[in-house]
Amino acid sequence: MTPRYENRFDVRFTEKSPIGTIPVATLCRYLLEVADDHAYQLGVDFESMFRQGMTWAILRLCMEIPENLSSFSEIVVSTWPTAREGLYVYRDYAISSQGETVARATSQWVVLDKTTRKPIRPPEFMNTLYEKLYGDTPPERLKVAFTRWNQIDPACYPHRSQRDILVRRSDTDLNGHTNTAAYIEFMEEAIPLEWYQRRHIRYFELHCLAESFEGDELLSLVEISSDEREMIHTLVRKKDNTTIAKGKSLWQ
Repeated sequence: MTPRYENRFDVRFTEKSPIGTIPVATLCRYLLEVADDHAYQLGVDFESMFRQGMTWAILRLCMEIPENLSSFSEIVVSTWPTAREGLYVYRDYAISSQGETVARATSQWVVLDKTTRKPIRPPEFMNTLYEKLYGDTPPERLKVAFTRWNQIDPACYPHRSQRDILVRRSDTDLNGHTNTAAYIEFMEEAIPLEWYQRRHIRYFELHCLAESFEGDELLSLVEISSDEREMIHTLVRKKDNTTIAKGKSLWQ
């Protein structure tokens, strides 16, 4: 049992876009995979939680995107649990290539009652786990300012693009709902492909607001700022007009 865990990923040909870029959703999958591997080592992976009537749900994920990500053939992702704040549990990441840290990320999680799907306080055994890992001094989480969506001025984002999305079975996870990486993939689908030839994405923030399931029809909307350096992403479930996720990306 170690507080920090890492895994190496070879970037595969099939993971790249038609113009050779590495999608943000692919990088997200690397983060989620190394997080699950570490959680298994710590005895708090999804299946261990299921046996106790609980499960994990990710609420927010904030990722720095390396400028030259598409040139990497190998990526090392390391991860460690960090702060606990009320209902929230945080996990941070470092993304490295050729021995150099090139980006960081942080994620915010909650524990759900598996039957009611409602958030519950992290169980007592989490306190014991943190004491074993860190004693009385757990590391601080990566400080990021989460976007306040109600403070976004639509007038600052005059350009729009959208795409219809159907949630496939392959988009769902052990919880039976759409997985985090699929949400990001759906958001990326609405970005015109030629955009990646003009700009480089440097940051992505995802906020999961509601569950979606196989067969759901979604609208993926992207609103682009006047200076073309920021995008606001929205996923809407068509049948009830529910916003299920929001996102923000920064470009250069």
